[in-house]
Amino acid sequence: MVRFFLVTLLPFLLTQCATLTSGTSQSVLVEVVNAQGASCRGTDNTGRQYVWTDTPFSATVHKGDGPMTLICKKEGFETTTMTFDESLTGATFGNIILGGGIGILVDTMSGAAQEYPSQVRLVMKPLATAPQAMHDEYQKWKKKLETEAETDNNSCPDDEPCE
Repeated sequence: MVRFFLVTLLPFLLTQCATLTSGTSQSVLVEVVNAQGASCRGTDNTGRQYVWTDTPFSATVHKGDGPMTLICKKEGFETTTMTFDESLTGATFGNIILGGGIGILVDTMSGAAQEYPSQVRLVMKPLATAPQAMHDEYQKWKKKLETEAETDNNSCPDDEPCE
């Protein structure tokens, strides 16, 4: 029986490293830094929708479904849209070394080979009629998140301002 396990099942299990170690879903925290309490809706490439109510808020999302488009709303602010993408998990690289083809195929199809950033931070632009203090705070946060994005790439979309 032990021999059957070692010969038959163990190689199959080792080739699904990311599926076993990181799963096919994850938690993503969305924080609207200058408009706490904003509500956001995310849609992935398959059309699945996720809701972040009363930000900062965490929601569990399915991995492996491509970029997520996030639309955030709050009274007194312009509706803000941003997109964030997935990256490969560390377990995927282990899979390449240990398991090769079938493990990568399984992990990619299940979504376990990818992951979204665990935290997404964004800033919302106040309406033109908002007090000057809100516009000043917006500019401060926008600059801060743009600076972070240059080194982090998790705060703002590439080649787009943080809005």
